Amino acid sequence: MPSAHSQFRAGISKLYATLIAAIVVAAAIAVIVYITIPTAVPATLTTTPIRPVERVLRFSNANVPNLDPAVGSDEASTIYFINVYDTLVYPLPNGTIIPHAAERWSISKDGLVWTFHIRRGIKFHHTGRELTARDVEFSLRRLVTIGRGYAYLIMPIVDLNRTRVVDDYTIEIALKKPFGPFLYILVRLYILDSELVKRNTKPGPYGDFGDYGTEWLAEGIADAGSGPYMLAEHRRGELVVLRRYEGWWGEFAPKAPDKVIMLGTNEPTTVLTLMTRRELEITDTWQPLENYEAMSKIKGIELAVISTIRGFYIMMNTQKPPLDDIHIRKAISLAFDYEAAIRGVNPYQKRGWGPAPRALVGFCPPPAVLERNVAAAVEELKKSKYWGKLDEHPIVVWWVAEVPWEERVALLLKANLEEIGLKVEVVKQPWLSVVQGLSTLETSPHMVLVIVTADYMEAGSMLMKRYHSSAHGKYQQNEWLFLPELDRMIEEALATIDAEERLRKYCEIQRYIFDLYPTLYVFDFVDLRAYQAYYVDFPAARGETVPLLGYHLECRWIQVYPEKRAELLK
Repeated sequence: MPSAHSQFRAGISKLYATLIAAIVVAAAIAVIVYITIPTAVPATLTTTPIRPVERVLRFSNANVPNLDPAVGSDEASTIYFINVYDTLVYPLPNGTIIPHAAERWSISKDGLVWTFHIRRGIKFHHTGRELTARDVEFSLRRLVTIGRGYAYLIMPIVDLNRTRVVDDYTIEIALKKPFGPFLYILVRLYILDSELVKRNTKPGPYGDFGDYGTEWLAEGIADAGSGPYMLAEHRRGELVVLRRYEGWWGEFAPKAPDKVIMLGTNEPTTVLTLMTRRELEITDTWQPLENYEAMSKIKGIELAVISTIRGFYIMMNTQKPPLDDIHIRKAISLAFDYEAAIRGVNPYQKRGWGPAPRALVGFCPPPAVLERNVAAAVEELKKSKYWGKLDEHPIVVWWVAEVPWEERVALLLKANLEEIGLKVEVVKQPWLSVVQGLSTLETSPHMVLVIVTADYMEAGSMLMKRYHSSAHGKYQQNEWLFLPELDRMIEEALATIDAEERLRKYCEIQRYIFDLYPTLYVFDFVDLRAYQAYYVDFPAARGETVPLLGYHLECRWIQVYPEKRAELLK
């Protein structure tokens, strides 16, 4: 398997290099707070067998995970859920959905009832109970009732009143309307040990179920899962430790970790120091670019560039003059310098091509990849009804104050557009003000810079979330298209059960939207992470992972070689 896969930007400034050297030297002599792995030393070498070296995987996160699958949905929490809980189905990197806790399923002719047959012999971590259809029904009902976490995916679709347990190993899940990508949503239904949760329920707002075990799960005393890893330790605000569950029914990579430490910090100096000391195997994705470049220069460390289903967009309000003229929007699309925007933010990002990120199943290449062409942009302006009076319609551009690099993109946009004769005002807005402003057509700006994540692995997720009229008034859109025909196309595609036909419809929709020129598709986000390539086999670094939040750190597929780590510590 190839281990090298990334090209790194050459060099960093002498000042920063000096700073990094100082940090590394200081780390070697200073006493700091960090995670240590105790090593057992035999008391008598002649009589006590040497224990195998424990395989430990440590990675940093922006925060410590929420431990309740009905509450958390951030990255750290999702990584925890994927490793600790089983789901009915499982996604492959190519977008295929395969059986998991459900060994097979069928769909009614009208597409409204999905019948799942549960795999026998799956055991929960702490009770040893066998997972049954009743646990699935309990977990589904609990998620929808609590209404947090990933409930937003399931609540509009599932009809709990008609969902029923047929027998111990069969459940029928009823839908309110046909929904073709239903299996993709089920990867977020994590199955809990219903009896264990019930035994740890306290008084609360959910009727007979009290608090539904939310306080007990949040405390981190134990988990209620049946997945490949089980909760071993939880230090609130600091870390979560997982242990491999030897009774798991599924497959592990040969050198999968015995122990996993999820460290709840992304503080740059701490992360750099831990990586230098080989006390962290994989970093979070929120490090400064300079930190990644410094780490990539350390022996045995490489950078992983991991595809995601997030996109960075500059959204144009198609109802606000002069952007109500398609020629103006097309001119802006041709005037913008996409490559300069990427270089100015992060050269590892991947150029956006259209309404759906390329990592989504059902992504369709656009009729053309737009490149900066000033002459062509001016020709489009001449075709518009605003030609000769462009200065009468200044364009207001918002960027999000909490994302500092967006200012560079906004200023680049201003320079590009003023070069062709448009007047632009750039405004820094706090995130809450952006959300509030986009809630109505009247308060929305001409253009706004926003990052949006698809909810599941199919293109229909982003198309619905970004361009259907139901998205109006939400931060995910500022295009305000108001097109009943487009709404109908999206709804029909999502209701199509046949996958091949559904993907064909997605393609038609993407090209339809592209031809409206409502958006600048700046780049498809990547997760950039440093990892100890010398002694860690990280499938995500080779693109062998599902580009869905959390799956890049599905620990059973990551392999750790402690003996090679020892070589680096000599």
